[in-house]
Amino acid sequence: MFAGKDTIAADRCRTRGWLGVLAVSALAFIVLDFPFARAAIPPAGGARRPSLILLTLDTTRADHVGRQREKPTLTPQLDRLAARGLRYAKALSPAPLTLPAHCSLLTGLEPPAHGVRDNGTVALGREVPTLASALARRGYATAAFVSSRVLDRRFGLDRGFSVYDDRMPAEHMGEYGYPERDALAVTNAALAWAENRPRGKPYFLWVHYYDPHLPYAAPGAVASSPAAGYAAEVAYMDAQIGRLLGALWPDGARTLVAAVGDHGEMLGEHGEAAHGIFLYRGSLEVPLLLAGPGVPPGTVVPETVGTRALPATLLRLLGLTEEARPFGPPLPGLAVSQPASAPSIIYSETLLPATAYGWSALQAVSDDRWRFIRAPRPELFDLVADPSEQRNLAGDHPAERARMERALADVAQSARATAVPVKPDAALAESLASLGYHSGASGTREGTIDPKDGIVMLAELDQTRTLLRDGRSREAVAKLEDLVKRSPGNVPFLVRLAVAQAAAGRAEAGAATLKHAVGLNPRLDFLHAHLADAYLDLGRVAEARAEYELALELNPRFARAWLGLAEAAGRSGAPAAERDVLRRGVAAGADSAMIWARMAELELLARDTVAAGRAAEEATRLMPELPQTWLVRARVAEAAGRPADAVTFYEKAVSLGLTDPQVARRLEQLRGQKGSRP
Repeated sequence: MFAGKDTIAADRCRTRGWLGVLAVSALAFIVLDFPFARAAIPPAGGARRPSLILLTLDTTRADHVGRQREKPTLTPQLDRLAARGLRYAKALSPAPLTLPAHCSLLTGLEPPAHGVRDNGTVALGREVPTLASALARRGYATAAFVSSRVLDRRFGLDRGFSVYDDRMPAEHMGEYGYPERDALAVTNAALAWAENRPRGKPYFLWVHYYDPHLPYAAPGAVASSPAAGYAAEVAYMDAQIGRLLGALWPDGARTLVAAVGDHGEMLGEHGEAAHGIFLYRGSLEVPLLLAGPGVPPGTVVPETVGTRALPATLLRLLGLTEEARPFGPPLPGLAVSQPASAPSIIYSETLLPATAYGWSALQAVSDDRWRFIRAPRPELFDLVADPSEQRNLAGDHPAERARMERALADVAQSARATAVPVKPDAALAESLASLGYHSGASGTREGTIDPKDGIVMLAELDQTRTLLRDGRSREAVAKLEDLVKRSPGNVPFLVRLAVAQAAAGRAEAGAATLKHAVGLNPRLDFLHAHLADAYLDLGRVAEARAEYELALELNPRFARAWLGLAEAAGRSGAPAAERDVLRRGVAAGADSAMIWARMAELELLARDTVAAGRAAEEATRLMPELPQTWLVRARVAEAAGRPADAVTFYEKAVSLGLTDPQVARRLEQLRGQKGSRP
């Protein structure tokens, strides 16, 4: 969520109470060159219209797909797709953030029009037509498989899908606190659905790949730099795309395939490590590939296009012209395309500088030659003469700047005409107000700091992480207090300051700082959970429970909040109350190995070894790579009188990296008992 990476996963790296620090091992990784004719799943028989496969490639830069100069390609499977169809050489994202960009990809609207302009706070309005809802009305079997909870069903993109698979263990947590799954897991899930999909009708399958997003940790890859780690993630994703298409698209017949990036990654350019802050080429230019019925093979379209035109294009290629009309004009270069009356001007925006940091938001418009960025210090770049966007020409070309500013005004006017206002939930607004938060707050706080000036402060923020790691918490507090003074209303700075204050023995001050941060953006679930943790550490149990409950109103499947609420319930000394909370979490859909493992411990306390065994088995099923789940399962086996199984499970925990000396001693005792038997 925040480029400053200030979630509980990054700063405290712990789970409430009993489990401590996670140690998640990587899956084995082999990059294979999957031909598109391997292990094919039979096509849907009797389908009158083509089926559709949509692949969205999160955080994927255009210049990392295809052969780039002298470098070998990272993406042989996507290259093969492009060779069999059409590639757009310059496709631009409407926003360098996952949820707003995907809302545009599925609705055809600019972010100001569909109203979802940041991650994690607002859901797509139910009245907005989507690609899935249009296809479902025409009898398509529809299924989506997403790889990050940033696209959780609660944000509205599930509409129109008969299957919306956003299940992933809470402990598979990414850089910004959202659970995620890798390309292997999401491809397996999509192929399992395809094997059993309804026959006799066309299908729409959307598969979302999240791997190139931070952290860069492709299974089996050893990266010498962030750039190398990013490249390894792109290659890993491509290999799994090859496996998917090898099964579902062996010959391309009767199936339309689209692959598109939601946004790119800056990789240190202009001082930004990841994405979300700036609107430069690295974060906006993405791959966009089409292949299948109606798509001319081996074609490259050089014009600048916007990815939001994709749903209109796909519906027309599927022969659904009437359904396509609400989605706007299609992309150029196809028989279904319409002649352009003028060169396209593409809109992009980012509100993250405002919502996260309290700086100025940015808007941009781009055409084949120029990009204009509205900021406190406006920027105009000649993309032909200066592709790396180093020379600001805003003062040198007043006519071009004026033309682009008019285009921005046109976007604003169009958005007012088409936007569907997001209605706040009355119960949620009441809950926010009851805890002293402004019920209508959305987190948007337009500041005056230009992100170009603010970006240098993020390097100072990273320095405080080092200070905290080295135990120099007082120095970290002083540094962070200075940063907050220079950048008031900066949520990541405030969260890190609260962590430093707690580490320096000023826990009450840390809780007050967190309370201020939550008030600035009260619709972020993890901020409430972070504040609740602080209250629980202070023994302020009632306040902790209220914040956990609010976090769960915002996100009913938030495993960490369920664990915290259970711990708060257990403070009364009644294990049954803690167990009941965890059962509520399971019923709400929280996929968490830690919840099941803790339930196994509580069932053991209640002397129900059968229920404990079921819970422990579920924990290891969800997270077989987590040693703590095997530790709990071993203890359950001991309590059930199965010492041989206990030895097996203890050995599994140790093989996964568990180094507890008490576990080692117990394992040796059990081995000795086993060896002494006749």
